[in-house]
Amino acid sequence: MSLTANIRYAPRSLAMTRVAAAGALLLFAVLVLSEAARAFGYTDSTPRVVRATFVLFTILAAGAAIIEYYMAATCELQRLNAELERRIAEKSEEIKSTYARVEEAKREWALVSERQRILADMHDGVGASLVGLLRHVQSGSADRASIERRVQEVLQEMRIAIDALQPRDGDLAAVLGALRYRLDDIIRSSGVRLMWEVEELPEVGDLKPSTVFALQRILLEAITNALKHSGAQLLRLSARACNGEIEVRIEDDGRGFDTSRHAAGLGLANMRARAQRIGARFRIQSHPGKGTTVKLSLPRAPAGGAAREA
Repeated sequence: MSLTANIRYAPRSLAMTRVAAAGALLLFAVLVLSEAARAFGYTDSTPRVVRATFVLFTILAAGAAIIEYYMAATCELQRLNAELERRIAEKSEEIKSTYARVEEAKREWALVSERQRILADMHDGVGASLVGLLRHVQSGSADRASIERRVQEVLQEMRIAIDALQPRDGDLAAVLGALRYRLDDIIRSSGVRLMWEVEELPEVGDLKPSTVFALQRILLEAITNALKHSGAQLLRLSARACNGEIEVRIEDDGRGFDTSRHAAGLGLANMRARAQRIGARFRIQSHPGKGTTVKLSLPRAPAGGAAREA
């Protein structure tokens, strides 16, 4: 029975209880008077109908009292349930509000962490380039061409850092395309022919700005090494999905080198460290006179889309 129905029937139950109780009291008084009259010899017996009616009204009064008590208890229980539901709803809203604030704080902290990582990388890249440029100018032996070249390198670092901050949503092909755009003039001026073989790629998991920046730095280092040190005529950049990963390769037909003797040179240690930091596998294959191949393998996004961080 609903709370509204209980409220509707409660006055009727109360009226029944009062009528039954009043009837029982009236008949009790009649019985008392009858017994007194019989005791004083005014009558021989108490009428049976009075006794029977008294019993009936007493039962009715007791039953009505029980019903009234039940109705009152039910109404109070439903009132308490309604109050409990209201408080639960209020607490639920408070919990939702608190959870939303916690999530917002986590997103803000993630953004701050990303900015700090980007700034640290920019310090290592742009900062080091600026320091090198300053020392080159202070040496007194700098000419205009060398200064322009170094300024272009610094600008290149800054542009790559800015590209890393753009939202990618797991799209590695867009990252590679932006890097190709930034390096196009340098590759053309070097006289090296570029072969671009990027297939349609699935989403990459956890492609955050710091991850994009690390990828760009690894690929930039590999391409720069090929242009400056290998003497290559052909540079091939390929990317494809295989075995649950996305593999990016940079191959050249240059002079190659002995990886066991140059393991710490050509920025290889930094490239390995950056790859390890973003959860990628870095491999390099090279032999004197047989060119160099740099392989970078990244995990694909899990089913349902890339892991995105606000």
